[in-house]
Amino acid sequence: MNAFLRRDDGVTLASQRALVRLRRDDGVTLAEMAVTTAIMSAVMAIFTTGVVQLFRAGNSSELVAVTESQLNTAFLRLDRNLRYAAGFSKPGDPDVNGNKQVEYVNTETVSGVPECAQLELNKKLKVLRRQVWPQTTKPTGKWVVLASEVNAGKSSFALAEPTSDTGFQRLQIVLVVTTNPGTGQTESKTDVTFTALNSTRGTLPATVCPEART
Repeated sequence: MNAFLRRDDGVTLASQRALVRLRRDDGVTLAEMAVTTAIMSAVMAIFTTGVVQLFRAGNSSELVAVTESQLNTAFLRLDRNLRYAAGFSKPGDPDVNGNKQVEYVNTETVSGVPECAQLELNKKLKVLRRQVWPQTTKPTGKWVVLASEVNAGKSSFALAEPTSDTGFQRLQIVLVVTTNPGTGQTESKTDVTFTALNSTRGTLPATVCPEART
């Protein structure tokens, strides 16, 4: 029979077979489904990795900014007092608890009464804190926290003695602050040297607020 013979309705047999083939719905094989799933899994893995890395980078940058801001705030609070101090004591070795201290005296106070102050790097509390008391009296024990999450082991106080070029005492403070303990932990270090402009070459560290060490 000729494939192009027409039926009574005018449709050729070839056209009819083509329409039958178009209507068939054979679906996909298991192998095709497995390949498609594998490709989609690879694409999703790459996409997810990129998103996680982007998030971590942004989070790390934010943590560094927060840490730097905390350090700047701490040193701004210290700047005026240390800059116009009349003398620094010599920082001693860490005490039995691993804490580090240094004292300074400030003669330019609102009340006109010289004040002593002690800075402490507290290992257990992980803070830089300060207490203030009238000179020649006993320390009050009323502490004010200047910075938190401080690594006391890596932070330090150091006294620079007057040289031939300068007659002032200088105190170096190295402060290391940790933000977000854990896998996203970030450390920031600041090293600042303060000059006691009201000190003189004759200022003896041992005479600066000795009551804090007795």
